[in-house]
Amino acid sequence: MLQNVRGLAYRIQSFHGGSGNMSVRVGTNSRIDKGAQENQKSYVALTRILSNLVAGALVFLSVATLIVLLSQHMFARTIVSANAQTEGFFWAPYGQNCMLNANGFVPNTCSAVEESAIVPAAWTAVGVALAQQWSLELAKASSLYITTCSIGGTAAVGWANLEFIAGYTGFPECLPTNGAQPVAGMAMIETTIRENHPDGVYLMTLYSDLTPEMQLVQSYVSTDGSVAPLIESVKRTVITQAGGIENDVLGLSSIITSRPLGNRYLVTSACHTEIEELSGQISALGLTGWSQGAHSKLPIVPGWNCGHTVANANELIAIQVIFAIMTLLLLSGDLLTTYQGLKGVLGGKPVLTYAILSGLERRKLLLVCILVNAMPGLLYMDVSRIYYFTDNGFKIWSLSALMVASFVSFGWLLALSILDWLCRPLRSLLGQKCLTYSAPLYMYASIAAIFYLLAGNDILFKQVYNAFYAAPPFIGMFINNATWPSGAYVADGTPTAFTELQSDILTPLFVAWAASIGYATLHRIAMARRIFLSTNWCSTNSFLSHVTPPNVLTTLPLEQTNAIKIGNRMFCKPSTMALLGYATVLNAPDATASMKKGDEEFTIVSIYSLVLALYGPKWVCVTPRAVGDIIANTFRETKGPLDRTKSYIYTRGTCIS
Repeated sequence: MLQNVRGLAYRIQSFHGGSGNMSVRVGTNSRIDKGAQENQKSYVALTRILSNLVAGALVFLSVATLIVLLSQHMFARTIVSANAQTEGFFWAPYGQNCMLNANGFVPNTCSAVEESAIVPAAWTAVGVALAQQWSLELAKASSLYITTCSIGGTAAVGWANLEFIAGYTGFPECLPTNGAQPVAGMAMIETTIRENHPDGVYLMTLYSDLTPEMQLVQSYVSTDGSVAPLIESVKRTVITQAGGIENDVLGLSSIITSRPLGNRYLVTSACHTEIEELSGQISALGLTGWSQGAHSKLPIVPGWNCGHTVANANELIAIQVIFAIMTLLLLSGDLLTTYQGLKGVLGGKPVLTYAILSGLERRKLLLVCILVNAMPGLLYMDVSRIYYFTDNGFKIWSLSALMVASFVSFGWLLALSILDWLCRPLRSLLGQKCLTYSAPLYMYASIAAIFYLLAGNDILFKQVYNAFYAAPPFIGMFINNATWPSGAYVADGTPTAFTELQSDILTPLFVAWAASIGYATLHRIAMARRIFLSTNWCSTNSFLSHVTPPNVLTTLPLEQTNAIKIGNRMFCKPSTMALLGYATVLNAPDATASMKKGDEEFTIVSIYSLVLALYGPKWVCVTPRAVGDIIANTFRETKGPLDRTKSYIYTRGTCIS
């Protein structure tokens, strides 16, 4: 009798192939069309295999992204940012009043609004420095017309600096629209910090139309391989708050720190002021107007060569490589099962398939490795925002956003898994009932929604770019009746991009999770007229009672209808075993021995060690441990390593009562 039951169970398992968690009815009156049933099974199996391939791509997304971002020098990078006299680059008119002569600003010509941008002594010194450095231009014109322009200085931007444009015969425009406007020179004022001036200073970067050294253009190659034409030998001057004028050899400003992964992996950003030559950018930026040296004929604009470094970057790379390898090893069993399933489906054979995302809650170690591997995405997002005005800026932002979306989505899955484990004492109190959610729906919806919100357009990208330079100032600049950061920042640094975007990231995450709960609950109500999943029946199964069912919250499809019922016995399918994190291997038969179906020796191992159990060399010191055996379709617990004197072959397993 026992043999007949065992054979019947085997035939049922073989017919369904463990390929799904579908309801199975056994009876002599069944009249389901066999061909339609086989087509349905193949469709379900293929759908799950494709889902697993996508899930595998999500898991290794951080690895692929790491390779791409490393090629973009994301741990040490310097890129020349684009700039132009347009509203898109935050330029705005500020004043057309100042006149400059050989002694500095002509008294009573500059407006009070312009003069209040910096401290009075420094403003006077700026006029003197401009007169000295534009002396050749003043030799041609007894006085120069000085237009002042602001960059930023609004709540939407959050930072500011001041631009000076000198004209020979009239005031130049801040936002030119009629092609090239001839100018005598341009200068940019911002704040910065120097060691010998602990109170902060002003940094002036200047271009002179007639100075011979400034008519040469160099091709600067950025770390991403892009080439930017820059004016050689521009003049950089430090203006102290007391009115001192000093030559500056550093040219550095906007030294900002950020700590997306803590102090150990401190991000330090800095900008080097430049004068950019715009010949190759006029068409690319769609400019209708720009400033051009009246005699040099060089189209120019002040700009920055910005970059960053990451402390202990090599350590971070090593951690990612190690955990990427660990992720591959821990996922190898699922990949092998998916491969065997795909091969079986294409060959028209019964297969074992399951949705791996639904089983991730039982693979906490794998989730930890995935999270550690994706966690640097927080750092990549933080540094990529520095490069908003660069050619590849949006690309690296998008890749970083994808990593962050994966990190928070997998992270919440791990948090839910740990929460369910901590609620084990409540299992009996709640009557062994669980609230369920659909892990595939949650993961795909969460990652897609977060990625779309962050990288669907550049609105949030621009927002966090400006927020980076809107860090608390050490010394600011008074523009538009407010003091704004302008290059000199406090040592505490700036809030991280993740901090700035918490609501934008977490809202779609929880909406996706709530939707997955709603979907799973409505599906159960429609199919079983119940809100909660009951796991009472699991206690009647020798295997499920051993591995402990979920307690209060799960994504596992443990409905009783997903088991096979024969008499008063409930059989757990191989696909359910795989979701729970276990696999079955078969003792390889001797070449001369004959073995009947139903007499095979099945051994259960952790799915983590499936590949090692099947293909691991005997000299490897790590031996997979057996969880138990399947004897007469009944689970028998065994403890200890696999017998390495035996060989094992892959099997889709058998049902367990």
